[in-house]
Amino acid sequence: MARSRWTAVAIAAAAVLGAASSASAHAVLARSAPPAGASLSAAPAAVILEFSEPVAPGLSTATVTDGTGAVVSTASSLSADRRTLTVSLHPLRQGVYTVRWRVLSTADGHATTGFFLFAVGQPLGRTAGGGTAAAPPSPAQVALRWVNFSAAIFLAGLALFSVAMLRPSLAHLDPPAAVHASDAVRALRRAEVAAAAVLAAGTVGEFVLQASALLDAPPLAVWRTGLGWTMLGGTKTGWSVLVRLAGAAMLLVPPTASGRLFRVALVLWCAIVGAVTALFGGPAALAGSSHLPVVVLVAVVYGLLGAAAAVVIPLVPGVRVPALWASGPLAAGAILAGMTVNSHAAAVGLAASAVDWVHLAAAGAWVGGLPALWLAVRVTHPSARPALAAALVPRFSRLAGASLLVLVVTGAYSALVHVPAVRALAVTPYGRLLAAKLVFVLGAAALGAYNRLVLRPRLAAHEGERAVRSFLRTVAGEISLGAAVLLVVAALTITPPASVTLPAAPRQPPLALAGMAGPFRVDLTVIPAQPGWNRLEAVVRGPEGPLDPLSARVLVRALKLDEDVSPLTITLQPQGGRFVAEGGELGLAGVWELQVVVRRRGVRDETTTFPLLLGSVPNRPSDPQALRALEQALQAASRVRTWREREQIADGVGGVAVTELDLVRPDRLRFRTGGGNEAVIIGSTRYFRTAGGPWEKDTLPSPVSLQGPFATYLQEPQGTVLGRPGRCGDESCRAVLWRSPGGTAVFAAWVGEKTYRVYRLLMVALAHYMTTEAYDHDAPLRIAPP
Repeated sequence: MARSRWTAVAIAAAAVLGAASSASAHAVLARSAPPAGASLSAAPAAVILEFSEPVAPGLSTATVTDGTGAVVSTASSLSADRRTLTVSLHPLRQGVYTVRWRVLSTADGHATTGFFLFAVGQPLGRTAGGGTAAAPPSPAQVALRWVNFSAAIFLAGLALFSVAMLRPSLAHLDPPAAVHASDAVRALRRAEVAAAAVLAAGTVGEFVLQASALLDAPPLAVWRTGLGWTMLGGTKTGWSVLVRLAGAAMLLVPPTASGRLFRVALVLWCAIVGAVTALFGGPAALAGSSHLPVVVLVAVVYGLLGAAAAVVIPLVPGVRVPALWASGPLAAGAILAGMTVNSHAAAVGLAASAVDWVHLAAAGAWVGGLPALWLAVRVTHPSARPALAAALVPRFSRLAGASLLVLVVTGAYSALVHVPAVRALAVTPYGRLLAAKLVFVLGAAALGAYNRLVLRPRLAAHEGERAVRSFLRTVAGEISLGAAVLLVVAALTITPPASVTLPAAPRQPPLALAGMAGPFRVDLTVIPAQPGWNRLEAVVRGPEGPLDPLSARVLVRALKLDEDVSPLTITLQPQGGRFVAEGGELGLAGVWELQVVVRRRGVRDETTTFPLLLGSVPNRPSDPQALRALEQALQAASRVRTWREREQIADGVGGVAVTELDLVRPDRLRFRTGGGNEAVIIGSTRYFRTAGGPWEKDTLPSPVSLQGPFATYLQEPQGTVLGRPGRCGDESCRAVLWRSPGGTAVFAAWVGEKTYRVYRLLMVALAHYMTTEAYDHDAPLRIAPP
């Protein structure tokens, strides 16, 4: 018979919890249109709010108000998946507007409120903020939750203590001591009634407070509108309340024959109503559903049958109702199931809900059993107190040790589910509360260890009343720490878990390089531009439009400059107007040279070159051989009288500037940009024009001083090293790499091994990806005023 009762409770718990869908707990605002903190040039017709999980229709609202507090929203509607709330607006004028929302998650039954600002036709000041703000739990909510949690955990511990520890201990006492110790049974029953009454009142108060806050209405108005009844019967919040009240009612019933039968009938009632509810999709699916009257009818019919049976059966002559000691633990288990229905775990799934229930049961056995143990020993007559303590403490010590092990295992599982990263313990409210909980639990465990290792042997040695008083003081300390744990848990259970509030780790945006390959503009995006797996996307446009993938190919030649590893050729495949490749070819940190090759049939290849820095460059000392190479390159540059350069600078976000330069030492240069701007500089005199317009003349602050190709970049190098060998024109060359004096830029140069000429210079700095080539050394160049 006991097995059938436990089976009934399991069915009830599974039925109520089985409707939990895979979600993350708490419906927090995931994104909005307009975004939080946006400044819009034109007024939107609606505000769209997208939440992390489904919200309850009719109980989830949002309003938009202007700077005076007047409501400018007209109506709101919920999408079919119940995740997106659309708020229609009146025509908006210039100004700042506030969006406020109050939603109830159908996944875990938790309410979330918050707000954000946006502006129309004006900037949004810094003091207004640019993000969403979710309202933290109020002190009244935390206080009521703490009272309810404390009462539920105590009732669970008391029920298990009475059945599994106190009864066997009394049976082993001498008859005189057992008579004196029977005072403990009466005291625990009074405590059970008081705790059940507190739980019932606190549960009702918590529900009324949450409904009033969610619906932004006084408590009486909540019931007059009927939304309170909808919330009670059609949400997990309401069903959590009903299950907890049913469990409290079972414990308030006196342990008479009719009372014991009523407890069993109530357990069966919960199992039947829970199974029917799960059959129709769970509490959340019943809101506004035609199935709700069916569930109500089943509840009423089976409730009346159970009550009638509890009254009539004891009146039948010859029928003896057994003690039914398991009814207390069954009622406590139902109360804990009611807490789990409205927990974060309920939004994750049945497995997480089951683990949460086991976690609560273990907490009840240890933390809730401590007050029961203290009270049982405390109220017992001094003559029987040492004997009762010596009988109770070993049993409770073993149970507490097993409970602590269960708490560690189930707590670790819950942390893995709700805390996605270690940093969440420091940067999220949920994580900080969890860390505080762990501190208090460790303190309680330390006191428990003292009881087990020091005071338990003294009690077993029958050291008398002095050992008992020491034990009671230590248990009182454990109870105080347990109360602190439950206070933190009360706040923890109504705080959105770190899995939905943890700020995303800063991620480097995709690197967008742009350059010119002959007549083609090449836009190459590297995602995420970090060592490892990367995606390359190239868009190639010519004078006549995008490159036809049927008549051309796009290749990327990747050359690692700081190591002599094999060159790589990556063939990009056509995909929706672009050329794409994905793989681990760029798996090594360091400085790379990427050449994008545009290949067409019967035509010479066109190429553009980009520098790429993956990861960071280590801070290493200069190699003497590399330093000598740069010194000789600087000397070779100083002997060049005239030369030409082609400079391409990408900003990393899709912009590019290409400049062609003619240079004559010591102070003459001419350049033309890709946009058509031109300039001639002779000493300190500058002639310039924009896109073919008239020439203008001005004076520079100081005259130009040219020292040779790339001479400015070759001076004061830091961390200079030799890189890979290569081929430059008719001679072999070597890559030389270095940093600028301040470390803000990384350079790589291809230096000829015979002439020490710098053929190509690459630089990576903040928003600066430069490739420069020098050619036509000592060519006959004449630069004169235009």
